[in-house]
Amino acid sequence: MTDIDYTKRKIEAHNLYSSHLSEERTVKVYLPPEYNPNRLYPVMYCHDGLEFFTHGRIATLANQLIAEGRLSPIVIVGIAVQKSTRTEDYSVDGSRHEAYRRFVLDECVPLVESHYAVGRTPEMRLMAGISLGAAATLSIYLNHPDKFNQLVLFSGAFYENVRALVKERSSLSDLSAYMVVGEQETAVEISSGLYDFYRANQVMRDLLRIRGAKVRYEEAPGTHIWGFWQRQIPNALEWVNTQLHDAQLR
Repeated sequence: MTDIDYTKRKIEAHNLYSSHLSEERTVKVYLPPEYNPNRLYPVMYCHDGLEFFTHGRIATLANQLIAEGRLSPIVIVGIAVQKSTRTEDYSVDGSRHEAYRRFVLDECVPLVESHYAVGRTPEMRLMAGISLGAAATLSIYLNHPDKFNQLVLFSGAFYENVRALVKERSSLSDLSAYMVVGEQETAVEISSGLYDFYRANQVMRDLLRIRGAKVRYEEAPGTHIWGFWQRQIPNALEWVNTQLHDAQLR
């Protein structure tokens, strides 16, 4: 194993004004070791993106997996959340959800692609989210499968409004997804009361598979907190690595 300080990550920050959201958002970009602008890298966009770097330690974990040969070099983009409007941005029936989707596709993705050597096809783009961010991830795929079709979904807030969108589709055979949920996420407090994320993720898994999606589904001991999701990130990134390898073989 390479003798490397995994905590020495290269992360660049951009302040992006969104005309769709009428506000500025921070976008942070992790670059893999020995990043070379003359080659193309796969890229993963993360909602709640700054938390993916701080609470999830995704840059440090990616550095470690790359050094160990368990992950091909990848660019990771963290899209900052606006906490005061998170539900309206991420929820599929939120008042700002369409504007948020447009921000991601029309403003964030072009910013990243103009500054970094990243792929511009669904095979080279991935998207990740936790809880409501996972619902937003799935929504962006459902509305724009030509842009993203490889998803990483941590403890998705797959309420009935999200299920309804999936049920409208007869085929999702182009979708590949990694899903993980905590076994103790059976009574999570949300604004409307207690919600069973554990069962909701099982239901979503089945809805996706019935429609032909390729789903890697995992359950593990844990609750609806970043400590649990951080522990799942290495497995998720190894799944990403497998997806990228299989895409190269096709």
